[in-house]
Amino acid sequence: MAESVEVRDEDGNLLQTKKYDGKYYVSHFIGNVKDHLAAIDDMAVRDDDTFIMSYPKSGTHWMFTLAKMLRTGDTSYHGSPTFLDFNEMEKLNNMPSPRIFATHMIFDRLPRQAREGKGKILVIFRNPKDVVASLHEFIKKLDHSDVIASWPGLLKFYMEGKMTYGSWFDHIQAWDKTKKEYKGDNIMYLIYEDMKKDLRSHVGEIAPFLGANTETDFLDKVTDKCTFRNMVSEATKTFTPDDQWKEVTSTKTLPIYRKGEIGDWKNHFTVAQNEYFNKVYEEKMANNSFHFRFE
Repeated sequence: MAESVEVRDEDGNLLQTKKYDGKYYVSHFIGNVKDHLAAIDDMAVRDDDTFIMSYPKSGTHWMFTLAKMLRTGDTSYHGSPTFLDFNEMEKLNNMPSPRIFATHMIFDRLPRQAREGKGKILVIFRNPKDVVASLHEFIKKLDHSDVIASWPGLLKFYMEGKMTYGSWFDHIQAWDKTKKEYKGDNIMYLIYEDMKKDLRSHVGEIAPFLGANTETDFLDKVTDKCTFRNMVSEATKTFTPDDQWKEVTSTKTLPIYRKGEIGDWKNHFTVAQNEYFNKVYEEKMANNSFHFRFE
């Protein structure tokens, strides 16, 4: 069973989360964690299911929107993804096809049938400096958050891996292990910064992977709809707070989109913080096959 964990430092920074089997989970993860993880493991996967996987603030909604448009052929905005983590199994099982799920967990926590090759898995990574900068801005918008921290406090928690879903470095190491060992062909790895640089070519690669329409006009339209500016515009126009967002914010705006830029971390890190981060990054990522751009 999961245990409730509260981490508080001398400066008043606070982390409240659930811990199960040595890993941290967001506090509104379904039930006692153990039973829901078991239910996810047993979940019946459909051939046209898609799983969007990421560390928080790494492009989850962006990838969901892109995959939803490709899977359905409908280029209108589709709102927020349905998370395996936060929804009861009855709701997940009753969703109409094609289902697009999201999760901040790693490969080992996917349904067993997905780990055996059924459905498609899109994994997106973002450079860790922009991730923590985005996390800081995100939690400031929330009325209820697992983390209440100043920038130095959040960065300290982040570097120590005391975060919902744990350490970014552990997350990347786990996926690197999967990439090297998994023999299936139903995973595609994507880098946020590479997609920002050339979205159209990535759309052209993702479409056939998902078995979607590959006509040039359609892919051009999906690409245009999924630029950051157009996504923010569409999200703002169509947003109505659902239960997922009502639980964490009383504002009438969607809190997930901000700048979507590469290198915004420079507006947060001090010189000393950046030097320390670089030292840790070089040590922990020395043998990792994923490489990131920071500007």
